[in-house]
Amino acid sequence: MSRVKVFFACCTIVCGCGGGEAQRSKPKTGPSGFQVSKEDRSRCDRKNKKVVPLDLNQDQEPDVWKIYMAKTENGAKVDVLSCKEQDLNFDGRRDIWIYYDDVGNRQMEEMDLDFDGKVDLVTIRRGGKVIRKELDTNYDGRPDILQHFEEEVLVRVERDSNTNGKIDYWEYYEGGDLDRVGYDKDGDGRPDEFDRAPPKAQPAPAAPAPEAPPAEEKS
Repeated sequence: MSRVKVFFACCTIVCGCGGGEAQRSKPKTGPSGFQVSKEDRSRCDRKNKKVVPLDLNQDQEPDVWKIYMAKTENGAKVDVLSCKEQDLNFDGRRDIWIYYDDVGNRQMEEMDLDFDGKVDLVTIRRGGKVIRKELDTNYDGRPDILQHFEEEVLVRVERDSNTNGKIDYWEYYEGGDLDRVGYDKDGDGRPDEFDRAPPKAQPAPAAPAPEAPPAEEKS
């Protein structure tokens, strides 16, 4: 299966779903114009935290690691889940990192979609809701597509279509439907030209029901 097919197939995986230590590459600085995530990744740092390994496929090797940090609540120390890591394909390397806030909401998810040890998809959440996704579709270690969401509905897509480090393509959505597409023609990082999305095809009106034949009169 090609890397591209693997990439989009893995995009459908639910992150709730790790073995040796993964050789995960740290996310690089994004292209000029990209507001790439600068989230706190220390919640997956194991120093001074409790690590609970789990073996999902019963091969005597851990596949999931839950990482807990100590927190004081009402004067008592409690363990709070701060990170979960998982080895999806059981090759000994972690493929998913899920970061949690102090009340159990997901803050961020990082995924290695093609199992090469590098993060290809970062999902940022606020209050548990997705606000942005950063995708590296050409596997160069930095995102080239940013998807922005409001109330978990897609509102804008930014793309570096020629991988030169600058955004040159925008998609704007209204009510979840594509409204217009913008292009940067002069390389200044701003859209210069727009194309309107064609109107959605309206469903054909239902054919009227045939009239019932008149009732026969009894003689």
